[in-house]
Amino acid sequence: MDLGLKDKVVICMSSAAGIGKGIAMEAAREGAKVVICTAEPFQEDLKAAQADIEKETGNRPYTFLYDVKDAASIKKMIDDVAAQLGGVYALVNHCPGPKAGSFESLTEEDWADGYEKCLHSYVHSIRAALPYMKAAGEGRILNSTSSSIKSALDNLILSNTFRMGVVGMSKTMAREFGPYGILVNTMGPGRIYTDRIKYLNTIRGEKLGISEEEYTKRDSAGFPQRRYQTVDEYGRTAVFLISPANGSVSGQAFICDGAMTTSY
Repeated sequence: MDLGLKDKVVICMSSAAGIGKGIAMEAAREGAKVVICTAEPFQEDLKAAQADIEKETGNRPYTFLYDVKDAASIKKMIDDVAAQLGGVYALVNHCPGPKAGSFESLTEEDWADGYEKCLHSYVHSIRAALPYMKAAGEGRILNSTSSSIKSALDNLILSNTFRMGVVGMSKTMAREFGPYGILVNTMGPGRIYTDRIKYLNTIRGEKLGISEEEYTKRDSAGFPQRRYQTVDEYGRTAVFLISPANGSVSGQAFICDGAMTTSY
């Protein structure tokens, strides 16, 4: 199936590794002009991601740097992309996960950090990309979050709080931006074995007195599919949602979790 993304400019935020890179990989397979980006300290990871994506797809992504907690940096990066590549068709928001912890264990600084990364950075990137989408009369925005938008996760109050803010924002934007030909959706993973999940599983394992490896083995065995999901599975779903092939799915919140969550 041709998703219609050939030569469309697709920006994948926080995409030097993990889920962001997986979405960028699948967009590159579709022939999009893919932008991968990250913070300056992770430049080497970004270069490696660029090489991996080109090797796998034959489509070399463009690389840019930005600071997820700096509005001016985000705007400059998106403006530079639009100037160099000819506008912005799709924006995939993704961010580093917030600190794990309970309400009583987290500081004001932790709350501010979680807000800036997991909600406010999405506001900044959408504000920067929106004029280019409006000028083109079309666009797609996908806000990647967490399974916490369907089921609260223990010891992750920052994620539970700010990811739900993204859902409300996305739903409202879908209605506001519809007249411009722009579709907006939210999506979250269940368990995909990235560095973030390894970090969380280490904490979960410590509470049970077992290793991260043992916790991951037990946890994945309890899934309906008896395994975690993969970045390419998540990426393929995401790329459909940001493609012209998706003509009317907007304002929705999806979970790619292999039926991990039990909520409707």
